[in-house]
Amino acid sequence: MRTLVLLAALFTLIACRNAATPEAQVRATISQAEVAAEKKEVATLRGMVADSYADAEGHDKRAVEGVLRYYFLRNQSIHLVTRISSVTLPQKDRAFAVVYVGMAAQPVADVSELERLRADLFRFELEFAKENDDWRVLRAQWRRADLTDFVQ
Repeated sequence: MRTLVLLAALFTLIACRNAATPEAQVRATISQAEVAAEKKEVATLRGMVADSYADAEGHDKRAVEGVLRYYFLRNQSIHLVTRISSVTLPQKDRAFAVVYVGMAAQPVADVSELERLRADLFRFELEFAKENDDWRVLRAQWRRADLTDFVQ
Protein backbone atom coordinates (compact mmCIF):
# COMPACT_ATOMS: atom_id res chain seq x y z
CA MET A 1 0.00 0.00 0.00
CA ARG A 2 2.78 2.42 0.90
CA THR A 3 4.44 1.71 -2.46
CA LEU A 4 1.20 2.56 -4.26
CA VAL A 5 0.95 5.90 -2.45
CA LEU A 6 4.57 6.72 -3.29
CA LEU A 7 4.05 5.79 -6.95
CA ALA A 8 0.88 7.90 -7.09
CA ALA A 9 2.76 10.85 -5.61
CA LEU A 10 5.60 10.43 -8.11
CA PHE A 11 3.25 10.25 -11.08
CA THR A 12 1.31 13.25 -9.79
CA LEU A 13 4.50 15.31 -9.52
CA ILE A 14 5.55 14.32 -13.01
CA ALA A 15 2.09 15.08 -14.39
CA CYS A 16 2.07 18.47 -12.67
CA ARG A 17 5.32 19.49 -14.32
CA ASN A 18 4.60 18.01 -17.75
CA ALA A 19 0.86 18.67 -18.11
CA ALA A 20 0.02 20.02 -21.52
CA THR A 21 -2.58 22.57 -20.49
CA PRO A 22 -2.90 24.97 -17.56
CA GLU A 23 -6.15 23.23 -16.55
CA ALA A 24 -4.34 19.87 -16.41
CA GLN A 25 -1.60 21.49 -14.32
CA VAL A 26 -4.15 22.84 -11.82
CA ARG A 27 -5.87 19.44 -11.63
CA ALA A 28 -2.49 17.80 -11.02
CA THR A 29 -1.73 20.33 -8.28
CA ILE A 30 -5.02 19.45 -6.56
CA SER A 31 -4.17 15.74 -6.81
CA GLN A 32 -0.72 16.41 -5.36
CA ALA A 33 -2.34 18.28 -2.45
CA GLU A 34 -4.62 15.32 -1.80
CA VAL A 35 -1.64 12.94 -1.55
CA ALA A 36 0.30 15.37 0.66
CA ALA A 37 -2.68 15.84 3.00
CA GLU A 38 -3.16 12.10 3.45
CA LYS A 39 0.54 11.82 4.30
CA LYS A 40 0.29 14.90 6.58
CA GLU A 41 3.08 16.67 4.70
CA VAL A 42 2.70 20.20 6.04
CA ALA A 43 5.83 21.45 4.23
CA THR A 44 4.54 20.26 0.85
CA LEU A 45 1.14 21.85 1.44
CA ARG A 46 2.72 25.09 2.70
CA GLY A 47 4.66 25.27 -0.57
CA MET A 48 1.39 25.08 -2.48
CA VAL A 49 0.04 28.23 -0.80
CA ALA A 50 1.03 31.62 -2.22
CA ASP A 51 2.95 33.93 0.12
CA SER A 52 0.27 36.55 -0.58
CA TYR A 53 -2.57 34.19 0.43
CA ALA A 54 -5.55 35.96 2.00
CA ASP A 55 -9.14 34.85 2.48
CA ALA A 56 -12.43 36.42 3.55
CA GLU A 57 -11.91 35.30 7.16
CA GLY A 58 -8.64 37.23 7.38
CA HIS A 59 -6.38 34.16 7.27
CA ASP A 60 -2.93 34.45 5.74
CA LYS A 61 -0.47 31.72 4.74
CA ARG A 62 0.75 31.31 8.32
CA ALA A 63 -2.80 30.86 9.63
CA VAL A 64 -3.51 28.22 6.98
CA GLU A 65 -0.42 26.33 8.07
CA GLY A 66 -1.63 26.50 11.68
CA VAL A 67 -5.02 25.08 10.73
CA LEU A 68 -3.32 22.23 8.84
CA ARG A 69 -1.03 21.41 11.77
CA TYR A 70 -3.97 21.43 14.19
CA TYR A 71 -6.06 19.17 11.93
CA PHE A 72 -3.17 16.75 11.42
CA LEU A 73 -2.46 16.55 15.16
CA ARG A 74 -6.13 16.07 15.97
CA ASN A 75 -6.63 13.24 13.45
CA GLN A 76 -4.49 10.12 13.67
CA SER A 77 -5.13 9.22 10.04
CA ILE A 78 -6.66 11.11 7.16
CA HIS A 79 -8.21 9.60 4.06
CA LEU A 80 -9.64 11.82 1.35
CA VAL A 81 -12.01 11.46 -1.55
CA THR A 82 -11.94 14.41 -3.92
CA ARG A 83 -14.10 15.40 -6.84
CA ILE A 84 -13.00 18.33 -8.96
CA SER A 85 -16.23 19.93 -10.10
CA SER A 86 -14.68 22.59 -12.32
CA VAL A 87 -11.50 24.38 -13.29
CA THR A 88 -11.66 27.66 -15.17
CA LEU A 89 -8.88 29.95 -16.34
CA PRO A 90 -10.04 33.56 -16.79
CA GLN A 91 -6.42 34.61 -17.35
CA LYS A 92 -3.31 32.66 -18.30
CA ASP A 93 -1.86 32.99 -14.79
CA ARG A 94 -5.12 32.68 -12.77
CA ALA A 95 -7.37 29.69 -12.22
CA PHE A 96 -10.48 28.96 -10.22
CA ALA A 97 -11.45 25.48 -9.07
CA VAL A 98 -14.40 24.03 -7.21
CA VAL A 99 -13.41 20.89 -5.36
CA TYR A 100 -15.50 18.61 -3.15
CA VAL A 101 -13.55 16.80 -0.44
CA GLY A 102 -14.66 13.98 1.82
CA MET A 103 -12.41 13.49 4.87
CA ALA A 104 -12.52 10.26 6.85
CA ALA A 105 -10.42 8.49 9.48
CA GLN A 106 -10.54 5.21 7.54
CA PRO A 107 -9.73 4.37 3.93
CA VAL A 108 -12.58 5.20 1.57
CA ALA A 109 -12.96 2.87 -1.40
CA ASP A 110 -15.53 5.03 -3.14
CA VAL A 111 -18.04 7.82 -2.65
CA SER A 112 -20.78 5.44 -1.49
CA GLU A 113 -18.83 4.81 1.74
CA LEU A 114 -18.70 8.48 2.79
CA GLU A 115 -22.02 8.38 4.63
CA ARG A 116 -21.29 5.09 6.41
CA LEU A 117 -17.92 6.43 7.59
CA ARG A 118 -19.53 9.70 8.70
CA ALA A 119 -16.94 11.61 6.71
CA ASP A 120 -16.65 15.38 6.90
CA LEU A 121 -17.77 16.78 3.54
CA PHE A 122 -16.58 20.15 2.22
CA ARG A 123 -16.89 22.32 -0.87
CA PHE A 124 -13.76 24.36 -1.60
CA GLU A 125 -13.61 27.30 -3.98
CA LEU A 126 -9.94 27.87 -4.75
CA GLU A 127 -8.22 30.65 -6.64
CA PHE A 128 -4.80 29.75 -8.00
CA ALA A 129 -2.03 32.01 -9.24
CA LYS A 130 0.81 30.77 -11.41
CA GLU A 131 4.13 31.64 -9.77
CA ASN A 132 7.13 30.69 -11.89
CA ASP A 133 6.12 27.20 -13.07
CA ASP A 134 3.89 26.28 -10.12
CA TRP A 135 0.22 26.90 -9.36
CA ARG A 136 -0.30 28.12 -5.79
CA VAL A 137 -3.49 28.79 -3.85
CA LEU A 138 -4.07 32.53 -3.59
CA ARG A 139 -7.50 32.43 -1.90
CA ALA A 140 -9.88 29.80 -0.61
CA GLN A 141 -13.43 29.63 0.64
CA TRP A 142 -15.04 26.54 2.05
CA ARG A 143 -18.31 25.36 3.45
CA ARG A 144 -19.94 22.12 4.43
CA ALA A 145 -21.08 20.02 1.49
CA ASP A 146 -23.77 17.41 1.06
CA LEU A 147 -23.32 13.82 -0.08
CA THR A 148 -25.29 14.61 -3.24
CA ASP A 149 -22.47 17.00 -4.27
CA PHE A 150 -20.17 13.98 -4.67
CA VAL A 151 -22.41 11.98 -7.00
CA GLN A 152 -23.25 14.68 -9.54
